[in-house]
Amino acid sequence: MSSYLHDGILLYLERIADWESYFNFTKGEDSDIESERDALRGVLETAASICEKIEGPCRETWDQAAELVDGEVILPESTQKAYEMLKEAGLVSLSVREEYGGFELPGFASNVVIQMVSRANAGLMTIIGLQSGTAEDIQRYASEELRNEFLPRFASGEILGSMDLTEPQAGSDLGAIQTRARDEGEISKITGDKIFITNGGAEVHLVLARDDDNYEASKGSTKGLSLFICPRTRRDGSKNGVTVERLEHKMGIHCSPTAAVHFEDAEAYRIGDKGEGFKAMLDLMNNARVGVAAQGIGIAEAAVGEAIQYAKQRKQFGVAIGDQPLMKNLLSRMVRDLEGSRALLYRCLLLLDRNHSIEQHLKNNPELSETEVAELKHIVERNNVRTRLLTPLSKYLATESADWITRAAIQVHGGVGFMAESTVGKLHNDAIITTIYEGTSEIQVSFALKEIGKGALAIVFDELRLELDGLKRPELAEYANKVREGIKRIEGASSALLNDFSYALLCSRPLADMVIGVIVGSELLLQADVAPEREDLAASWVNRKMLDLETEANRIEAGNVERLERCERIVSIFE
Repeated sequence: MSSYLHDGILLYLERIADWESYFNFTKGEDSDIESERDALRGVLETAASICEKIEGPCRETWDQAAELVDGEVILPESTQKAYEMLKEAGLVSLSVREEYGGFELPGFASNVVIQMVSRANAGLMTIIGLQSGTAEDIQRYASEELRNEFLPRFASGEILGSMDLTEPQAGSDLGAIQTRARDEGEISKITGDKIFITNGGAEVHLVLARDDDNYEASKGSTKGLSLFICPRTRRDGSKNGVTVERLEHKMGIHCSPTAAVHFEDAEAYRIGDKGEGFKAMLDLMNNARVGVAAQGIGIAEAAVGEAIQYAKQRKQFGVAIGDQPLMKNLLSRMVRDLEGSRALLYRCLLLLDRNHSIEQHLKNNPELSETEVAELKHIVERNNVRTRLLTPLSKYLATESADWITRAAIQVHGGVGFMAESTVGKLHNDAIITTIYEGTSEIQVSFALKEIGKGALAIVFDELRLELDGLKRPELAEYANKVREGIKRIEGASSALLNDFSYALLCSRPLADMVIGVIVGSELLLQADVAPEREDLAASWVNRKMLDLETEANRIEAGNVERLERCERIVSIFE
């Protein structure tokens, strides 16, 4: 079995995920569940095989960057060859529906492919990930005419996509967008500048721009923004008004082109409702966030593998360093946090797939009774509440874990790890950006706080309690009780944040860590319930994280907004 398709993935593919419900809802009750699952495994086996082959050449050419030549973005040869291998296998734009030539894979399977690609080449992941994300938004919001025009080309790998949001004055604050869109009949003309555009040399740009007819009135808000398909080539074959002005020089993911893009009366096609582009873009951003979480997991997985291998081979004082107690502890913490990140992301993905399958079932079966429809819509809404919280938490945990795991892998290697040519050093440079793009870690925990403020914890904790009560193995009861106590502790401590929003924001990161602690604890116990060999992993997470949770709860309850004032005074020392 490939190291890329390992037990951590197969546990969900073969034992935890409810594929019977998924395929009965999406393809009908006469679906052959075993055949469908075998087909998913076949796709993942193919992806794993390709990623094993491309890993070596891509690592050897890690420092080779994309180049801008006569206005065209040229990828490094190793990256282009890797992309062609994935393209030939049909492993691009995996969520595109079959009617447009795609595989229409469940989100879980698509995300695992992204994780594998990230492990082999984190820069290539951004190319594949944005290609898929762009196609998915077109599939959801564009007219049938536009779908037929673009989606088959995405599914075949002929064209790539990018998401054009950021501007010099508009980073996290998308209300500051100034790029202007002027309607001219059935098309629109876009003028403006975008920066830090990942995969900016793509043929198709999804551009968030401000509508011209209420430009001044809507400034400073996300109202009045629309989403557009803006191709670099017009339908008549002539060049559109889209210019890649420069490529940025980065610390990592060198093969991924990050561009400054200028639009000058560029022809574009609005997708979705006028003035509602921000809502449509949120879908792409949320898909991108779970994709970046997978990227973090893939990078961390590579680093853990390198660290364990080196620790077994490197001897000091006549003993492999991996046999030293401190090193055993460090390596086990790296694995624990990697698997914790995986557990949270996979939980989120299966919920997203569950909702997709229900929505497809409702669409395909208009004859369902009002009662049946209401029950299914209730499930969808509860799951939406959960995924709106789990998505930012998944991105936050996976990327922050990748950052520290890759740094720890350098520590395992000692001085060798600090050398410019070291694999773990390269992985660390790649990991850093995952905590920044598609919303920094600080943005993610603030989004999570917003969902908590809306009451998400009540639904999430109800589900956790049901799961913990349903565990079958008595050996897990001790740890399940600790998680239950952790849930109670969060419920108590979070009440201290209700009266002061500034203090709540100050505590959003420790609160996110506390919530992650119990959600991942429950998920790892579910794993251990069906796979007893994972009990030590679950026990280690629960024992450590519940202690951390108690400390953070005490700190939140004991503090107030005066802590923010203390922060200001401390910073002033260096002003």
